[in-house]
Amino acid sequence: MIPNPRQGKTLVLCPIGLGNFIMATPALKALSDAVGKDRVSLLALKSGIGDMARASNLFGRVFEWDPDGEGLGKGISLLREVRAEKFTHSVALFPASHWKFTAFHRLAGSAFRMGFAYPNQKAPEWIQHISLPLTDTHDTLQNLKLVETFLGTAIQNATDPFFPSDVKSPERLPSMPFFACHPGSSAERGMDAKRLPPEVFAKMIAHVHRETGWPCVLVGGPEEKDLRKAVAAGCRDAIMEVPIRSLAETAGTLRFAKFFLGNDSGLMHLSDAVGTRCAAYFGPTDEKRTGPYGYWEMRNGASRHLVLRRKNTIPIWTLKTVGSNPPLKAGDETHWNLEELEAWEALRSWIQAL
Repeated sequence: MIPNPRQGKTLVLCPIGLGNFIMATPALKALSDAVGKDRVSLLALKSGIGDMARASNLFGRVFEWDPDGEGLGKGISLLREVRAEKFTHSVALFPASHWKFTAFHRLAGSAFRMGFAYPNQKAPEWIQHISLPLTDTHDTLQNLKLVETFLGTAIQNATDPFFPSDVKSPERLPSMPFFACHPGSSAERGMDAKRLPPEVFAKMIAHVHRETGWPCVLVGGPEEKDLRKAVAAGCRDAIMEVPIRSLAETAGTLRFAKFFLGNDSGLMHLSDAVGTRCAAYFGPTDEKRTGPYGYWEMRNGASRHLVLRRKNTIPIWTLKTVGSNPPLKAGDETHWNLEELEAWEALRSWIQAL
């Protein structure tokens, strides 16, 4: 039996990046609304998530430590702070399958601990009292199920994923219609295999520009500068340079774009969160889990979002491999690559209905 969370203090473990955090926002809002934000704190275990969490106004306190980028000393100091709060409950958001997150779940000192059972590990009850089975569904719905079970009641009228921070328009944002493209994605643990080659993006951008006259604004982090240059080299006349200096300005750019073109990435989820429709390439990852939310819905006779997948291919990084994605074999990185004409055929009919 789950002790009443409305009479205690809950710590939410959040070991996830930008895209996963955005997908979890409906569940986090439902929890905060149900028990009161002063009864909910968040432990962000990825760099940059703490700022968004603070801006969301969903939590009484936000703790932040990046185990991959900050020293063990910072973690020990933070653990003392967390334990001093004497949390009665802790819940670990999906996905949190690595042993170090499970360990922090136990060490935080909460009397009741809850999360998921993963294919590669099931935490013993002395670490996690309730481990929910995973269901074959979108990550947003996975975390809503966690919060519903935790609260003991169905969540009515859950929001769609949203961006819980400031949105700013960068200087020199085009006044004419434009579209945005993010050719990158996270490169952690081989996840750069999610990327369509830059030359294919360049050809698709050129096609869109010739068809519509819309320029393209390339977006992404500073570590992806060379990738953006490689794309721009293949479609120079279609590119409009816009200085973007922060995540808030990236969100502002995406909000005003006609649509987003890119890979399965955090910026794809950010585009969806600010109300912009997405055309997103999926290769080894599974759109059923991490596609732009609502891609299965129709708007004006076209899908809300467009999933671009090479014909006769299936994902290999799925719910069954969470936490232990199989490494790609030599040559596999091209297995899912879309051909230019195949991608353009699908994209053209979709943008005509925007």
